[in-house]
Amino acid sequence: MINKGYLLGDRYRIVDTLGEGGMANVYLADDIILKRQVAVKIIRLDLQKDSQVLARFQREALATSELSHPNIVSVFDVGTDHGLPYMVMEYVKGPDLKEYIREKSPIPLPQVIKIMDQILSAMELAHKHNVIHRDLKPQNILMDEKGNIKIADFGIAVALNQSAITQTNSVLGSVHYMSPEQTRGGMVTKQSDIYSLGIILYEALTGHVPFNGETPVAIALKHAEDDIPSLRKQNKAIPQALENVVLKATAKDPRDRYASVAEMKADLDSSLDPSRAGEAIYRPSHGNNDETKILPALNGKVMQAEKAKEGKAEEPKKRSLWASIKKYKWWWIGSLFPVFAILLFMFLAVGHNNIRVPDVVNMTEKAAKTSLKSSGLAVGAVKRTYSSDVKKGKVISTTPKANSPVDKGEKVNLLVSKGPNLTKVPDVEGLYLSTAKKKLNKLGFKVKSREAPSNEYLPGLIISQSVKVGRKVDASKTTITLVVAVALEDQPKSSSSSSSKKATFKLADLTGKSLEDAQSYAKSKKLNVKVEKDYSDSVDSSDVISTDPAAGSEVSEGDTLTITVSKGAEKKEVKKTFTVDYQAAESSSSSSESSSSSSSSQGNHVRIYIQDDDHSLGNIYRDLYITKDTDFTITFSVTKGDGKIKIVRDDQTVVDETISADDSESGN
Repeated sequence: MINKGYLLGDRYRIVDTLGEGGMANVYLADDIILKRQVAVKIIRLDLQKDSQVLARFQREALATSELSHPNIVSVFDVGTDHGLPYMVMEYVKGPDLKEYIREKSPIPLPQVIKIMDQILSAMELAHKHNVIHRDLKPQNILMDEKGNIKIADFGIAVALNQSAITQTNSVLGSVHYMSPEQTRGGMVTKQSDIYSLGIILYEALTGHVPFNGETPVAIALKHAEDDIPSLRKQNKAIPQALENVVLKATAKDPRDRYASVAEMKADLDSSLDPSRAGEAIYRPSHGNNDETKILPALNGKVMQAEKAKEGKAEEPKKRSLWASIKKYKWWWIGSLFPVFAILLFMFLAVGHNNIRVPDVVNMTEKAAKTSLKSSGLAVGAVKRTYSSDVKKGKVISTTPKANSPVDKGEKVNLLVSKGPNLTKVPDVEGLYLSTAKKKLNKLGFKVKSREAPSNEYLPGLIISQSVKVGRKVDASKTTITLVVAVALEDQPKSSSSSSSKKATFKLADLTGKSLEDAQSYAKSKKLNVKVEKDYSDSVDSSDVISTDPAAGSEVSEGDTLTITVSKGAEKKEVKKTFTVDYQAAESSSSSSESSSSSSSSQGNHVRIYIQDDDHSLGNIYRDLYITKDTDFTITFSVTKGDGKIKIVRDDQTVVDETISADDSESGN
């Protein structure tokens, strides 16, 4: 594990751990140069000398960096830090598709297609570059806060023209989404990815995977032998055309699947079209091909049974058992390799855990507890929290998560919904629209507005609101419509003298109000506005410092009102020079020689840290080596408070000062 605060490659400061894997750990980090958050994947310390892990890591970096697509996680940088390889990637803030399906299921069919379109678009590009992912699953598909899809983890991706054939007889990927040929250790093709995409589509439509089992071997056998469970039996709203997309993508024989991801995408995009209503169910033409045949010793019996149906049964030719074994011995040996591989996978991945946590999400607390106990598990802590999506009293999530392998009797914690967090609707009548919107949005309400003429309210003020004041509602699901006052149309004047007369009034005090509110006031009074800006230590940026004429002055319609708005406090630049003395390495002490061997070869190692409006003491300002006494002139930008500087020479602090905005140029 890398400690928080560690500066990786002199650029990426570790903030937190995002995830831990079998090959690498992923961290959230700050890019101190480009001022952005990134995800950093670092090979585990115990695996940094493993040639296979290094090759896989390099393959992922190469594959992902070559694929520039809005739905594929971008790779920004690759490097090593003290011999430790790392890869810097785009940080995607949001859930993975597995979590999204669990929380949102059932997902509306158009939304499922929108999600799958992004996934298919990304994989279409990957396949055009002859890159096969080989581990497509919802856990490797991320969603940002706007719902955009990002495919990640090309760690076991393979280039078709390089090593697809050499991967034969190796089992890589996640067994719930693995094609039949992958579970057998057969050759992986683009159609293998298409099979996984079909399983992902199935899960997005139903909320669960098609095949489950006690062990990975049991699941793999179902992928190879069992038909995909009917979607329409589970949800009659799914049209046959959409189910056909799943059936074709997940055909047992790769020849029956889509020829390309583009073909699958085109078929999916038209699956809800009324013109495809009444479409016949898709049936593959090749069936279970020779890659899934029963063992040779049984094939003879099958053939005899077929001939018996035709009345042509014949006595099997007599030959020795050894002859049969000798004929098929290499076939047998080859077929056993993937079985051993899957058994090894099961042993390493599952170990002694023989129970999987049942999925109790959206069950009542009582039903969830019953389900856990009947599965041989104990109920742990029950915590409650607000949720707008899960009804009161029902389970939001479990720890460990559903389908996680656990020991018999292990405790499973429940997170139960308290229902939505109800918010009291505030009174915004009489406020300006901008102020009312900010107040309601801060509480989580959505806001709409419409205008209505009024002679009781100044233009721009709220006349009424659609939801009653004081009512408790779920803010995240409530929209409040505000009625905003506008001026009545001018009425015809009875005489020319009255029409030429302008209304006069005392100017209100606008000091400290927002520019937007001040402009709304001026508009309601039919004043012309001129805006000027100035620095202010006491008035927040974009708020009014003063007006000309001043508050309380007599003004008339059509007069010009000059509004001076704050630019915030003025930054003051302070320049100071600091001298760092060069300290030659002592040669008399052996311990001194060993501790300063790196610095003596290059000079004194100097790191400068500053704190001002633009910098933080937590980040390195300058990092260099000196071989003589050196002056450093630093410019500090200070508005409020003081700045600071810390200079470290060979791990010893030589300067530690506070910088005031009133400080003048001086030397140390």
